[in-house]
Amino acid sequence: MTLGEKIYRLRIERGLSQEAFGEMLNVSRQSVSKWETDQSLPELDKIVAISEMFGVSTDYLLKESEEKLTGQVNVGGISGTAANFEENVSTQQVIIQRQTFEYEYKSQKSWRGLPLIHVHIGIRPVRAKGVIAIGNIAQGFVAIGIVGMGVITLAVVGVGLLLAIGTIVVGSIALGSFAAGIVTFGALSVGIFSMGAVAVGQFSYGALAIGSQIAIGDVARGGIALGDSEARGVFFEAVRAADGSFDYEGMIRAIDANVPGYWHVFTQWMKAIIRMMAGVR
Repeated sequence: MTLGEKIYRLRIERGLSQEAFGEMLNVSRQSVSKWETDQSLPELDKIVAISEMFGVSTDYLLKESEEKLTGQVNVGGISGTAANFEENVSTQQVIIQRQTFEYEYKSQKSWRGLPLIHVHIGIRPVRAKGVIAIGNIAQGFVAIGIVGMGVITLAVVGVGLLLAIGTIVVGSIALGSFAAGIVTFGALSVGIFSMGAVAVGQFSYGALAIGSQIAIGDVARGGIALGDSEARGVFFEAVRAADGSFDYEGMIRAIDANVPGYWHVFTQWMKAIIRMMAGVR
């Protein structure tokens, strides 16, 4: 193993976060991260301190071959032999967690410089960055957290290039209380194709639907509008009768005549909704 891998292994075995470990050595969490990924080497005095802290020899740290942990262990004021260290350190882990309320895990395997999995959770804002990132602030291909940004994102506040799910989200496909994007679903939904209590977009379906091209809802406003109680359209409008009937064929003709062909995918979706509402397959 490399020096960085040995430091990572020793730290994880003792249940220390990068920040807690760095505080013991009076260095930043970023420095610890660089050591563990072999981007930089600790100074000689830090190597000596690490060997004393974990009860290993400097030879063990610096040589490629592994050795058993021997000698005295001293972590955060707890000292003893390697044989009785595990019993003592369990108490220290609880103390560390209560002081920092932070947990971090970073997989050794990486892709293009990013760990495959990075979990970083704490009471204060901490960042997780990896292919799969889970943390207070998460950034990755798959991002899960309070604030997230990725290709696929699940977060209270999130941005997803492909999919975003959360409370306030922006994405190509967005599902949230407030959702903005291309295809959106939410209480307040803004997108090209939007569905929600209040839906605004080119093609909208909701209680209050405002659609530049087509709007379908209880109250509908759009170029072509279909409403349960009220509809106002520029090219065509229809309000469903008490029995649920409406001129669905006239509406489909209006779509074909007035909606540009490059909206084909979305017009097909809206036509399917119209036929479903009319009970026509």
